[in-house]
Amino acid sequence: MKIKITRKQMAVAVVLIIVLPIIYNKVSTYVAGMIAQQLMRLPKEVVADNPVQMDTYISAESTGRVEAKYSVDVVARVSGWLQKKYFKEGDFVHKGQTLFQIDPREYQLEVNNSKAAVNQYSALLKNAQQELDRANSLIKEDLISHSDVDSSLATRNSNQALLDAARQKYELARVNLGYTTIKSPIDGRIGKVKITEGNYVNTTSGPLVNISSTDPVYVSFSLRSSDFVKLLRASDKFKNVEVRAIFSSGKTYPYIGKVNFVDNQIDKNSGSVQMRAVFENPKGWLVPGDYMKVTLTAPEQVSFMTVPQSCAKGDAMSGYYVWAIKDNKAVRKDIKVSDTIDKNWIVTDGLDYKDTIVVAGIQSITAEGQKLKVISREEYDKKGKK
Repeated sequence: MKIKITRKQMAVAVVLIIVLPIIYNKVSTYVAGMIAQQLMRLPKEVVADNPVQMDTYISAESTGRVEAKYSVDVVARVSGWLQKKYFKEGDFVHKGQTLFQIDPREYQLEVNNSKAAVNQYSALLKNAQQELDRANSLIKEDLISHSDVDSSLATRNSNQALLDAARQKYELARVNLGYTTIKSPIDGRIGKVKITEGNYVNTTSGPLVNISSTDPVYVSFSLRSSDFVKLLRASDKFKNVEVRAIFSSGKTYPYIGKVNFVDNQIDKNSGSVQMRAVFENPKGWLVPGDYMKVTLTAPEQVSFMTVPQSCAKGDAMSGYYVWAIKDNKAVRKDIKVSDTIDKNWIVTDGLDYKDTIVVAGIQSITAEGQKLKVISREEYDKKGKK
């Protein structure tokens, strides 16, 4: 049996095939929109909490370099042949210990000659003084003229001046002779010899060797201006800040250092402040030139208002804000932050401890005034919200 379809029926079928899907899509879209609007009117479920007070020690980190408290280049102060050295390179030497000997013979001769000149002028002065005394006695009896007395006085004064000059020359000769024996000016570790025995040295020859003190030592470092201000506020001008030095191995140096220098300005190029700490170094573990990690910690805890970083939106350029809840509605609060503590922002302005802020579910908040429903963290996690 054949079914006969007229052209009219065919046309109606074609129209239905084309029109029905369009009608269905429009109806379904409308219905979906209505459902979405209804869902939008429902309060968004969020987790809320108050800002938290956190007590913490203010600290900062930097990289420091060990420096000797005293670093002295030993130089020759007189000219001559370097005869001998009295130490081993790398030795620890003491203040006053003999290090080098310059040929002293010509300086000893100068001392001898100067001493002889002192003796000569001493004798001449003694004779001139006796002549002056006799002249003063004779003038009282009018046996000589006043010009004779004046002449004796001038001779005595001239010999006195010559003796004073001879004594100064003698003293200078003795000093120069003393300089031929070069001694250590400080206690410390001596370095590599730069000019060896047998060379002719003088005051322009440069350093013979370097000596660096080993106990105590300095560790110099720089702090970012933000860290500098935080520590300054949390301490008594850094007087009671504890400084720790950490070796590259991760081991902490057992002695605590103290800040003994703070520069008077912030470097305009690096935005940091140059500082220095002094450490006891009885075992010589801190070696000048070595680099150390440095941590500084203020002595007393400081209280801060904090909020989780995850609940704040924005950035350092445009600023940060959080969603607070008032009358079950979202309220935007702009905040100022300074630093972080354990994944929490330190809030310096914009919030009060009584404020209730959204700490989970902020992704569902799209506008201020949106209705919110506060649920517990357990319920929120159970529903699989993220």
